[in-house]
Amino acid sequence: MMVRSITRWSLVMGLVTGIGGCGGGSSATTGSSSGSDGSVGGGGSSAAVAQGCNWLYESDAQTANIEYPETHAVYWVAALPDSVPSGDHIEIAGLSASARYFSFEIYSESGTLESGLNDTDIFGETLPVSESVQAGKGYRVSVIYSLTTATSGTTLVANPAALSLRAPAHKFLLYRLYLPTSGAADAASLPALTYVARDGSSTALSTNPDQNSCATIRANIQQALTDGRDAGSSDDGSVAATPVPAVKPARMKIFRSSLGKFQNLGARYMYLKSNNSLGDMMIVRGKAPAYSGSGQTAQVRYWSICSDEFPAPHRVVACLADQEALIGADGYYNVIIADKAPAAGYQSEFDYLPWGQTAFGAPIYRQLLAAPTFTRSISGSNSSLDPGTAQGDYFPQTTYCSSAVFAANLGAGSAAVFNACKNTQGIGLVPDLG
Repeated sequence: MMVRSITRWSLVMGLVTGIGGCGGGSSATTGSSSGSDGSVGGGGSSAAVAQGCNWLYESDAQTANIEYPETHAVYWVAALPDSVPSGDHIEIAGLSASARYFSFEIYSESGTLESGLNDTDIFGETLPVSESVQAGKGYRVSVIYSLTTATSGTTLVANPAALSLRAPAHKFLLYRLYLPTSGAADAASLPALTYVARDGSSTALSTNPDQNSCATIRANIQQALTDGRDAGSSDDGSVAATPVPAVKPARMKIFRSSLGKFQNLGARYMYLKSNNSLGDMMIVRGKAPAYSGSGQTAQVRYWSICSDEFPAPHRVVACLADQEALIGADGYYNVIIADKAPAAGYQSEFDYLPWGQTAFGAPIYRQLLAAPTFTRSISGSNSSLDPGTAQGDYFPQTTYCSSAVFAANLGAGSAAVFNACKNTQGIGLVPDLG
């Protein structure tokens, strides 16, 4: 029976790093030998996963709501060997998913990205990365272990020198899907994983007879999820001994300008720290980039805005996907985040996301795979000292607002409401006492 569990992988793996292991199901299996390549220093642990564990966990925001999951995404994880004998490799074979986006990434057990491929990479599409790949196209990707080979369209490269520090030694293979449809994220639709030896013999990971290593890995992840401990894998790299306060006016900043632990290679984020005592609501407003399937030339594959709780375990409250957002005649989205929705009448120009159960919030704005020509994207401004200037109208502006000011200006339209709120929000600071 396939074990189903969920989480945003950046935290789950951070948790796993803290207590050891990753999860497997009864259909997830491993080899019993070390499978190490002596030329790169062995397999890290004498009790290493040799051939790998098949797809172990399905992860989404419903079953393990920790570390800012995206409610429109699904994540599947498998465990791969730390290293393999020279000439051996692992094969991923399947059909392109019916989804807005899918990708494969390999991470060391400690969460370091070793290589990744998105759907466009795999098929060598001539379309921009911002356009989705047609569903139902066959692919075959090889996972090789090398210190010198570069990742290419059908080759993922695992680092045989990045050794696991605990038994059973392993790496992670993560399969991400955004907006999957038609059962694309179901276990029956998952790509097949096969261990291929140098002599051409092969073993499907779903039939590998050694259950013990995968059972241990599974138990460790289950314990991590139960404990809900935060190993700090999701901070933005600037967390100080004293937590930063929530301030008004508030302004979004780029979340982790360099890739962090278990981060999606194709995603970029912006966020801020908010507090519901600074106003009756927060409004997020910006020009909406065209997304894949929107009927326009796509500037990004996908974008979304999420309302999240800032304190650990960093739960998501709700997310608004691009295809769900109300876009005004001026091309802007307008999203209210509040403890309760405003009085009737806002729905024609504003979307609403609930605040959550904690005073401190963390609104997050995501973009996946921006087109190279879209220079106003998050990735295009990743190194800018002033993302607001670099992103121009596409920058997600924010303001706190009182219910009275919102209601008084609603009849004048969303832009007038935002400006009135911004001009009257004042200044404020709420310390975070931990």
